[in-house]
Amino acid sequence: MIATWLVEIYMAKLNSLDDTITTRAELVENKSTAGTKDELVALGTEFNDFVNKNKTDLDKKTTYGIINSHGREEQLLSYATAIDDYNYVLSYWIQRERWSEALDVLKRQTSPSIFYKYSSVLMRHAATPLVDILMRHSDLEPRNFIPALLNYTKDASVPLGQNQAARYLLFCINQLGARDPAIHNTLISIYASDASPSESALLTYLSSQSAHPPPAYDADFALRLCIQHKRVESCVHIYSLMNQYPSAVALALKHDKIDLASMIADRPADSNPALRKKLWLAVAKKVISAQGTGSIKTALDFLKRCDLLRIEDLIPFFPDFVVIDDFKDDVCAALEGYSRHIDALRADMDAAEATAASIGQDIRGLASRFAVVLPGERCRA
Repeated sequence: MIATWLVEIYMAKLNSLDDTITTRAELVENKSTAGTKDELVALGTEFNDFVNKNKTDLDKKTTYGIINSHGREEQLLSYATAIDDYNYVLSYWIQRERWSEALDVLKRQTSPSIFYKYSSVLMRHAATPLVDILMRHSDLEPRNFIPALLNYTKDASVPLGQNQAARYLLFCINQLGARDPAIHNTLISIYASDASPSESALLTYLSSQSAHPPPAYDADFALRLCIQHKRVESCVHIYSLMNQYPSAVALALKHDKIDLASMIADRPADSNPALRKKLWLAVAKKVISAQGTGSIKTALDFLKRCDLLRIEDLIPFFPDFVVIDDFKDDVCAALEGYSRHIDALRADMDAAEATAASIGQDIRGLASRFAVVLPGERCRA
């Protein structure tokens, strides 16, 4: 009770000195205004020392009420700091939109709950310095900041390279080794929904995840997002990662990305030549139709990248009135190849026929073979 009463006295004295300085009047002791300011500073220091020594004897609610009633903000913060009421201090600065002061308080905190509580408002108004602080605290749980990061991304109109939410998530993934799917899905959401038409950042991330399978993100979720935001190359990458090569090639061809489709068509390689050929036929159909009645020769040269395609596979895709001169050499080469193959088969058949005749002759010779066994002749081993 005595300590509380002393707080009241301190507040009254501090207000009296403030009034004197404001009116620039002379005190009874004829002290100058400069002297009054010095006295005010000294009294403020004395109050801070008093609070630090007697904070356990002061009722928190009552003391707050007394200091507030006198409008002493500086002493209010001193008392809150003395009793480690950083929630109050942070709320005080945030309500007054004093972001630098709030961050100065936050950077001295060790309780994760304080970071989680104030992350949304600070992320909106002081994203860069807040992320700098968060990156120095590896003990924090990044997924608890996801609502704040998403709200920031929704409201912020900054290039993706300056997006502080993406910067923090990349730090968690690359430096802290975070594997929480929620973190990775949030980063994909930020990349996919960005206003820029470029997919380079998203593709770089997806490629980095492919290097260390299995990926930490939810592939179905990522695919839905990429489809929603028309991220074609990223969709193709995810389809390929899921071994859905026909869907990947079809999507790439739908958006006229022939080089990308041909790259995906080669993915099955030797493991599934039938599927590889099927994919390349889809590419061939698109390439030839894109050429129209133009340079079929150019299309055929492109399709030579696949060793499984033959001219007879491609002929059904040619326009009805295509000039044969465009692919005459390829037809002749194919016919010559077939001729050589037929000759080789004929030679094999002749050799087989000669072998069969020789075997037949040997069999007929066996029918006339005999041996004479004399009486008493012993069997030889």
